[in-house]
Amino acid sequence: MCTPTLAAATPHLSLMAVGELRDVLTALELGQGPTAVAGLVAIDAESWQAIEQRLAAVGGDLRAVLQAASVGAPVLPHLA
Repeated sequence: MCTPTLAAATPHLSLMAVGELRDVLTALELGQGPTAVAGLVAIDAESWQAIEQRLAAVGGDLRAVLQAASVGAPVLPHLA
């Protein structure tokens, strides 16, 4: 029986998705909600899974990150 490797179990986060997420956070900071939404929609499904896993690993979730970014608060204050 073959055991899966960590790489196989972890979804891939594409560089394009990282750029989109950065642009989303910048748009929120600038008060550009529609631009932020467009950036979120552009992120591929596998990258979404990778983002969610990484946020969960540090005790956060995407909704909390986006809300904090939109008001200029620390994204994960418990890690600051």
